[in-house]
Amino acid sequence: MIIDFHVHPIPSETDENLILKEMEKAQVDMAVLLALDLNSEHLKNEKEKRSFLEKCLNLYIWNGLQALRNAEKILETANINNKVVAAMARKHPKRFIAFGSVNPSQDTKYVEEKLKEIEKLELKGIKLIPTLQFFNPKKETKKLNRIFEFCEKTGRIIVFHTGCDPAVWEYPEFSENANPRLLEGYIRNFRDVQVVLAHMGAYSMRNPGIWLREAIELGKRYRNVWFDVAAVTYLLTERRFAEIISGEIGWKHVLFGSDFPVVKSHSMASAINEVKASPYLSAKEKEMILGLNAMKLLGLG
Repeated sequence: MIIDFHVHPIPSETDENLILKEMEKAQVDMAVLLALDLNSEHLKNEKEKRSFLEKCLNLYIWNGLQALRNAEKILETANINNKVVAAMARKHPKRFIAFGSVNPSQDTKYVEEKLKEIEKLELKGIKLIPTLQFFNPKKETKKLNRIFEFCEKTGRIIVFHTGCDPAVWEYPEFSENANPRLLEGYIRNFRDVQVVLAHMGAYSMRNPGIWLREAIELGKRYRNVWFDVAAVTYLLTERRFAEIISGEIGWKHVLFGSDFPVVKSHSMASAINEVKASPYLSAKEKEMILGLNAMKLLGLG
């Protein structure tokens, strides 16, 4: 079985039929659909806008206003409603598993309402993305503790974006809240909550493998840490990365993900072929990454 643990059904770019066709081409059996709870109004706030532009100026991004407009567009188009992924999973229960999302930068009442929605919709887990949700894990302790408590009580999984992101978030200064080390307190205090570090802390066009070391250190210390390799399948095919992962934590908690349709140059099939072509993985390890590990985490079979 092949399971794609990281798929974004972005309304403006794809729909369930396109995802199913992509899965058929790649011979993917199941896909985890990730909601994204984004606040499209965040950067329209004068204080947030000023902070964004000042950071651009400090980084010598002279077209700061254009960067701001691009970021606003991403927040508008990348938002994926919990009800959308739930409906897709209900319609295709043998092909899709749906994860909800809640935005910790919103107020406590909002977070509580989203958690109730996630439980009512029977979503399997929660996607958190500190870059596009504009929150620092160290500063939103009350709300994040509540989310982890909810997942501990209900047996849900957390998928936490780590590493940089496209557009202005390629600059580490805009993505520093997605450094895996900021999660250690939550992972340590909630050891029954399974936490997937999406992109293994490594996504960065400017500095590939940017926070891989921090992600691996968490994996060495805590058994409830997992990793997906969405958009960073090079970790499995480049010797310098593959040998570090193999030597320090092994492959039992590594999950395949395509990040479809976000990575424009990659399809599900091309990402799978990268894994299959890796000279640093045994046939058994490839099977584990492509599906067996995800089956274990998701409680399938």
